[in-house]
Amino acid sequence: MPREVAAGLVAARIADVSPTFFADEYRISGVRKVGVVRIAGHDVWIRPKTPVRRLFSMLGYARAGSAIWEDEDFGFAADEDLVPALAHAFERQASRALAGGALRGYVTRDDALPLVRGRWRIGDQLTRRGGQPLPVEVSFDDYVEDIAENQLVLTAATRLLRLPGVPADVVGRLRRVVRVLDGVTVIPVGAPVPVVRPDRRNARYSAVLPLASLVLSGASIEQRTGSLVGAGFLVDMWSVFEDFVTAALREAFRPYGGELVAQYASTLDVEGTVKIAPDLVWLVDGEVRACIDVKYKVEKHGQYPNVDLYQMAAYCRRFGLGEGWLVYAAGEEPGENAQLVDGPSICRLTLRTDTTPAVLGEQMRGIARRLARSLSAPA
Repeated sequence: MPREVAAGLVAARIADVSPTFFADEYRISGVRKVGVVRIAGHDVWIRPKTPVRRLFSMLGYARAGSAIWEDEDFGFAADEDLVPALAHAFERQASRALAGGALRGYVTRDDALPLVRGRWRIGDQLTRRGGQPLPVEVSFDDYVEDIAENQLVLTAATRLLRLPGVPADVVGRLRRVVRVLDGVTVIPVGAPVPVVRPDRRNARYSAVLPLASLVLSGASIEQRTGSLVGAGFLVDMWSVFEDFVTAALREAFRPYGGELVAQYASTLDVEGTVKIAPDLVWLVDGEVRACIDVKYKVEKHGQYPNVDLYQMAAYCRRFGLGEGWLVYAAGEEPGENAQLVDGPSICRLTLRTDTTPAVLGEQMRGIARRLARSLSAPA
């Protein structure tokens, strides 16, 4: 690949790039994202090992706590790559949501009008108008289409239209979505994305809003003056896997009581200066009963990194645990337990991410059963 593309991959922290002895040939490692990005005029595709339809199942579970994005309803299986699949699913759900016209809602506005409407802002009238009676500074509720739900859908559609790899037929349908939402405000790049809570009023948007949020969270690479890196849509696979495992295990642990807490903050030293934050801890009556760390990748040839054992050993020592648990997204066979000298036993489990959502859920329930059974067994 050209040198500019290699430099762009490093600048965007997409992967580690090392030159070889041959011109325009590089060794790529440490790939942290999947998706597509335009670098120096070239489209760079990063495909996940996990099938796209399974990737979206994990994304949906992590974001909503349930398998909200099923293959049959969203059509993810029809597309091989991440961006075409996402664009197709978003356009399909946006068209459904807008079939009856754009949603309307009440928005509070401040304005200066020739007559009193809503609430008269007397303080602003005095400071801005110097005592003049007209125009009148007022606040009122307006029933409009320019509401957060439509802003999310419109902004996601416009960003998808800028991405490389969106199929031509989907582009045409996305443009129709944009036309339906004419007059709605586009959320500027870098501005906070509004949080929309589901209710009866916006129920018909329930499927498209999570997809819109996904588009906005992944399409964070925008063209800057003098930059090699252009528009793109990239997803952190380690974050997807960790969020999915957290949401799925939290559901799987419900029958056993207690609370599964993510990123549990604590310290290793007496002075409290060495901070630690295990991915997951199981709290029962305020006491840490189990510690789980989630790892997306193992080393080459199926070997588990020793540093993971060191880390888990420190967690177990801190919380007085006889067992620690490492969950990997690799392999089909469970890893062997590691019994440390004068220390805890560390169990290494693997999850198959190339299977169905039902099987993934059963794997999570199996982990919860195994962990709960081991804690209840006599020493």
